[in-house]
Amino acid sequence: MACGVELEDKASVVSFNEKDMSDKMTLVVRFHMDEAVKKEFTAKLQAVFTHIVKEETFVKASLVQDMRDPRSILNYEVWNESPESFMKNQMSKAYRAEFEKMIVDLKIDRTPAWYSTIADWKKA
Repeated sequence: MACGVELEDKASVVSFNEKDMSDKMTLVVRFHMDEAVKKEFTAKLQAVFTHIVKEETFVKASLVQDMRDPRSILNYEVWNESPESFMKNQMSKAYRAEFEKMIVDLKIDRTPAWYSTIADWKKA
């Protein structure tokens, strides 16, 4: 019987972990810009993230630069919400308006993509 309980516990852990992953959404945004505007872009994005990190559904984010093309920057964000709720709840925030305007004004190309987590690994 103890074996059965242990298996049931493991099964509930597995389904709990699968549920966690299905609730997470990853937003990957590729930005492409002239070198001349990169400093302003990263400064404004860092300012936006001073607010984002306080959002209840925010999990983590990173900003990386293509090592072969320094004009290409990738923003990777993980959220505990759907793409639809993200667009409704997050993109309407006042602190995002200046950043959105800057993207247009500086002619920065932006390509967003939504991903769902299939698996997650961490260093043991």
